[in-house]
Amino acid sequence: MVTREDDTQPEFRRLDNNPPLHKIVQQEIRNYILKQGLRPGDPLKPESELARLFGVSRNSVREAVKALESTGVLETRRGSGVYVCHFSFTPLLDHLPYGLMQGPRALRELVALRKTLEAGLVADAMRVISPTSLAALRENLDTMRALAEQGQGFPEQDRQFHQLLFHDLDNTMLLRLFDQFWLAFHAAAPPPRGRTPMDAYHGHAAIFDAILSGDADRARTAVQEHYVGIESKLTETPAEPE
Repeated sequence: MVTREDDTQPEFRRLDNNPPLHKIVQQEIRNYILKQGLRPGDPLKPESELARLFGVSRNSVREAVKALESTGVLETRRGSGVYVCHFSFTPLLDHLPYGLMQGPRALRELVALRKTLEAGLVADAMRVISPTSLAALRENLDTMRALAEQGQGFPEQDRQFHQLLFHDLDNTMLLRLFDQFWLAFHAAAPPPRGRTPMDAYHGHAAIFDAILSGDADRARTAVQEHYVGIESKLTETPAEPE
């Protein structure tokens, strides 16, 4: 049986006033929620009460609450108070593009991570992909090719291709993560040099052909090779200082 907040006071650790105090308070609030068994929708004690229990200023508590709101742990209801949120990855994913746009190293690590995820999941995607998704991928590739033949890029078709490829896994979090990766990369990546739109088209077409072949190893290889060209763009940028 879950224990909810009652009049029994949990044991609180008195905190030292050493910066960054609000970060320590964040952790204490998370611990408090877990120890008390608070559930989504349950109220948190008022700022003044938390400040008294922790032995810190209300300002430190206020900063901690705001930070926990930004990560989806808490929510403030005007005129009502602070409540525990339903858990969601959405706030974390919303912050992801900013975190990944901090320099070439972050982009390189992003591409390596996405390559590993897509190559690792492509066999699962092949097993469940529907005729409807295959038809949409084929249409998407036709548009890519038409644009590439005119020397034009096709960022939206690129974005849609990877969404369609993994759509039938029915994993909303995964699709959101891939999309945030895509947005972050295309917002911060340097202009391509030595890689034409037709090269990019052929990389996508090779993945599609491998999917149609039913050969999971071939599909994994095609995904990995597709990212070789992307990674080469990043090696052209100056390395970050260690």
